[in-house]
Amino acid sequence: MVDFEQYPDTLKYIDLNGNSVEVNCRFKPSYGGRYFIGQDGNKILFQYDIAFPEGTKPIPTATLIDAFDRSGYQFISQQELMEFHIGQLHCFGRL
Repeated sequence: MVDFEQYPDTLKYIDLNGNSVEVNCRFKPSYGGRYFIGQDGNKILFQYDIAFPEGTKPIPTATLIDAFDRSGYQFISQQELMEFHIGQLHCFGRL
């Protein structure tokens, strides 16, 4: 069961089969100038760290996502997910 206080935001995307998917998560602004090195070698600045509940299904890198806060306000529109990682006790992403 998802703890809506711990994961108050919603990430929406279209999966590889064309299905709309909604995932509860928590967006946290990424401070401190953290970069991702793209396939072309360019540095890309992270805007957000994203925490997902344990057991979240993998989201492919470069998937276009929309993000909504608990009130339904859309604060991200059609941006690429740069990283998704499944850890021992959590799932984590970066945008």
